Amino acid sequence: MAIKIKRKSRDPEEIPLASTADIAFLLIIFFLAASALLELKGVKLPLPKKDAPPMKIEKKNLLKLEITKEEKFIYDNKTYELNDILTIMEEKFKQNPEIVFAIQVHPDCPSKLVPELIHGMKQKQLNKFSITIKK
Repeated sequence: MAIKIKRKSRDPEEIPLASTADIAFLLIIFFLAASALLELKGVKLPLPKKDAPPMKIEKKNLLKLEITKEEKFIYDNKTYELNDILTIMEEKFKQNPEIVFAIQVHPDCPSKLVPELIHGMKQKQLNKFSITIKK
């Protein structure tokens, strides 16, 4: 007498994907909430008022400074480093508290240089300045 052995057919094993959409949604909510808590720090600049008339500055009260793409500062046709130019600016401000610093930045100048200059100026309380991009 022969015994028949029945083999059970196995269902293919699958990874349950029903909760994947829920997990993705929760991750999106988490990252949105976390990014709202980040505080982006930048350089605060005093800006002129909306309806303020253009400032008229006498030549004796204007110090022109240029920032090159080689990360150098040019003042009075001489090249300086950041610390040296900050010292010169501080000395000029002590001689003339009405002085305004006109800073021309080369378009290919590294972006970190301008905030470093502004930060150094703020530490020395040199708050009157104008920044333009050189054409």
